[in-house]
Amino acid sequence: MTRTSSTAGPSPAGGGPVPSLTDREIDVLRRVADGQLMKDISADLFLSPTGLSSLLSRTSARLGAANTVHAVHVAGRLGLLDPPPSVDMPDELVEVLVLVAAGSTNAEVGRSLGRSEYWAAERMRAIMRRLGARDRAHAVALAIGAGLIRPPRPCRDAA
Repeated sequence: MTRTSSTAGPSPAGGGPVPSLTDREIDVLRRVADGQLMKDISADLFLSPTGLSSLLSRTSARLGAANTVHAVHVAGRLGLLDPPPSVDMPDELVEVLVLVAAGSTNAEVGRSLGRSEYWAAERMRAIMRRLGARDRAHAVALAIGAGLIRPPRPCRDAA
């Protein structure tokens, strides 16, 4: 069965008409957005890892996305995925998230904010609990999806 989105609203990454995705493609994108591991998605949906990779590549291409993360973002903007839950996050924790998203360790976060590494680790655990994240990377992804922080700009070598 194919689920067709309305043509009103934002267009895919490359512009143009909004594509329709199958229920299976939407289910896979939802699972990726929820932070499930690829091996678990494969097993749950009775897909080989290669089959899942192929499905995600085709879905990304149909959405005009560069990769799976971008495809999840585009699908979310198009309203094909459930909106992320609203999360109340104090400014102090958002500040920690911004530094973690930029690649800072707990020690670096603590130093940047004039606190200890232990303080930063405790704040990171609080963030992960509030977001329901399994690790730091998942917390950053969920925070970006919830609009708490913006994706960090890619680093470029000076060479």
